[in-house]
Amino acid sequence: MNFKIYTNFNLNLDDIKTLNLLYLPLIGDDSLTLYTFLHSLIDRMSLEGSFFQKEEILDLLGYKSIKFNKSLAKLEGINLVRTFVKEDDEVVFLLAPFTPKNFLKDTVLGHLLEERIGEENYKKLLELFIIPTPDLKDYKEITKTFGEVFSESHNIKYDKISDNIYGRRPNRKSLINNTDFDFDLFISKIDLNHLKDGLTDEFRKQIESTSLVYSFNLEQMTNLFNDSVDKNGYYNYDLFKKKVQSLYNFLHKKVNSKLSNDDMVNKLDNMNAVTLVKSLMGDNYPNLVLQKVNDLYININLPRGLINLMIILVYAQKENIPAISYFEKMASSWQNDGIYTTEDAVNKYVKGQLKTKSKKSNKDIELEDWQIAGMEDIMKGFR
Repeated sequence: MNFKIYTNFNLNLDDIKTLNLLYLPLIGDDSLTLYTFLHSLIDRMSLEGSFFQKEEILDLLGYKSIKFNKSLAKLEGINLVRTFVKEDDEVVFLLAPFTPKNFLKDTVLGHLLEERIGEENYKKLLELFIIPTPDLKDYKEITKTFGEVFSESHNIKYDKISDNIYGRRPNRKSLINNTDFDFDLFISKIDLNHLKDGLTDEFRKQIESTSLVYSFNLEQMTNLFNDSVDKNGYYNYDLFKKKVQSLYNFLHKKVNSKLSNDDMVNKLDNMNAVTLVKSLMGDNYPNLVLQKVNDLYININLPRGLINLMIILVYAQKENIPAISYFEKMASSWQNDGIYTTEDAVNKYVKGQLKTKSKKSNKDIELEDWQIAGMEDIMKGFR
């Protein structure tokens, strides 16, 4: 197969730094080697590569066909390459890497990188790209405007300028999207009146990229949206991001030990309101929350351990303890499913030994890994 390479830019030192520090952890050595190798085949003046046989490319790289295709796919997926095929010809167009600012502000790429290298390493990388700025608060700007310098009017016909002019296309958007998330089903489950600007492409990107980065399912995304409606009745993206981070932090707590069912049941049955609330919210919890938990003990006719488990699972999703009416409906639902004891609830909702049917999808509901991990982490902290 004939193989030809095109691009509209030359790699510079800033690009190399961005590729090595930001892209490399995501795409790996093989893909980065392929990307820079293909750039080396480009004529720096014409920005056009020569035709090669694909076998020649493989020989020069020392890659097998499977390794080459896998490496190229990663470059395509992260928007560094576009590939076109016609009969026996394959054309690869090399795209410029994002600037560090665009890369790190891209919801998907920035978060994926942090997940891959860890929070501490991510912070260190950020410091390498921060530009120091002078303190100019006591200075007066005297920079002249374009109109002050170029007062004559010129009839410039921009339509004569070709789109193929040398350049990096800095406004290129990321092609990453979450094809596994059913956005149409999501919007059917939310109140669109909460969207002040209506259903926009930006909102869709926020939802789909968040679901992809954090691996949140449809129910979690719906709950996050509902919890991100501000006091004015509108979806607030800043509030949404805080809720996302809080839920993610809870779901990914580190678990160093495993509790047996009996241990967990005993801890749930014997913990009091103060222990429960402190474990969920820390020492600076509102007194109103403590009163709310005690009211649940008094008004819901179920074992204390079962009520404690309800509170823990609800708090994991909502980051608050809702009104008693919410738990009354939850208790009724559990009883309809045959859950009457703490052991029943632990088996079904924590250890995943039992299954139940979703009333909406009629599919088995199995326990998510985060619920097991989150429960054991909380249980481990009880004194």
